[in-house]
Amino acid sequence: MNRLLASVIFPAAVFLFSSCASIPMSVLRENSVVPSDFAGIVHAGGTGTQKEFDYLNYLDASWVLHTFNWNRIEPVKGEWDFSFYDSIVNNNMAAGIKVLGILAYDADWIHEDVNKDFYIPPHHLPDYLEYVRKTVEHFRGRIGAWCIWNEPNFFFWAGTDDEFVELSRQAADAVREVDNDVILLGGAFNRGFFGLPERFIRKLFESGAMDKVDAIAFHPYELNPSRMAVLYGRFRKIVDDYGFGDKIWITEMGYPTGGWYPTKVREGRLPEYVIKTFAFLSSAGSNKLLWYQLFDPAERVNSDSEDFFGLVRSRLDYTSKGAEAFRLCAKYMQGSICYVLAPGGESLPASMRLFWYKRTEGGAMVLWYEGLGSKQVLLRLDGTELIKHDPVSGAESKIQPDTVIRVGSMPVFITWDGSGERPVIRLF
Repeated sequence: MNRLLASVIFPAAVFLFSSCASIPMSVLRENSVVPSDFAGIVHAGGTGTQKEFDYLNYLDASWVLHTFNWNRIEPVKGEWDFSFYDSIVNNNMAAGIKVLGILAYDADWIHEDVNKDFYIPPHHLPDYLEYVRKTVEHFRGRIGAWCIWNEPNFFFWAGTDDEFVELSRQAADAVREVDNDVILLGGAFNRGFFGLPERFIRKLFESGAMDKVDAIAFHPYELNPSRMAVLYGRFRKIVDDYGFGDKIWITEMGYPTGGWYPTKVREGRLPEYVIKTFAFLSSAGSNKLLWYQLFDPAERVNSDSEDFFGLVRSRLDYTSKGAEAFRLCAKYMQGSICYVLAPGGESLPASMRLFWYKRTEGGAMVLWYEGLGSKQVLLRLDGTELIKHDPVSGAESKIQPDTVIRVGSMPVFITWDGSGERPVIRLF
């Protein structure tokens, strides 16, 4: 087992003259290996400007997500135009960023008989499959992954569950006809208004629609990171029945800072939510986390939460709302081994959370306190260049190997260089 670099000491109210007792390694558990391309952003890399790509590289974003809208690609039956998406794919490739493409939605010209958006009438399913084949073939070797549709249990599918299952099954076949090597995702479920659509999820697997798919996409939108972690666990338990528990991609996740959505959060707390969400999902074994999204629009409608999901306020000023927190997570969590401190282990406060990310050289520690108020913590860290990072501003400050800090709801994010020795965790 790899060994932690840090010595973490949680003082009690009267600890100064108390004796200390070593805490066994059993309170630390190796949870997951975090992929080196774990972090991405939805609807990013689309402006084509060097400023945006420089910023995405600054954020260490490995992926961007774009919907390859059928209506834009085939606006008239038989007339194909890939130029808009060629530009997006080529620009991101040049910047070293992979594209996840969504194969959706309908085309205007298929609705001569059924006036229903976000729906493919069964007699037009062959037309949709032709769009899938043409698109996947056109971008073969240039796309990082494809996902069949988006949030079929929510606003973006107006047909029946059975109709969508059949669409998914045939779309997966169509993708594999022209590209057997590309990563292919299915599902893209969200929580929905009435909770997880368990019957829909199971039907997708049991129908054989996921037989040619590599992973399942999920959007665990929730009121806060703790509830999100519970929701993710419930989803993983369902898909684990079909061998997909370790094949989950979070292709959308975020919190609006305005509007009417119940998941909205005060802007000042967004960095806190970003880091906690990354910590929970990276430690739980998610393969990817794509944040929704990079920019707020330049003009926002106060009642519309969709205008407030950005990590930055607008593409005009690039003012961070949660971007600096995203950068910390992407830079120091990707490509690491994640260890988690068992809550309440060996009399440690049950509301203390600690995540340690071990890299080849050095590591990162993220900790916060979920109880009322805060706790004073003495950190003993073995390493060099010990840095405490401000999740809001991104400011850095050097700290000593022995330092006392106060831990509250805003995560403390510390990084260091070093070889990585056995941790000694003591409670005073």
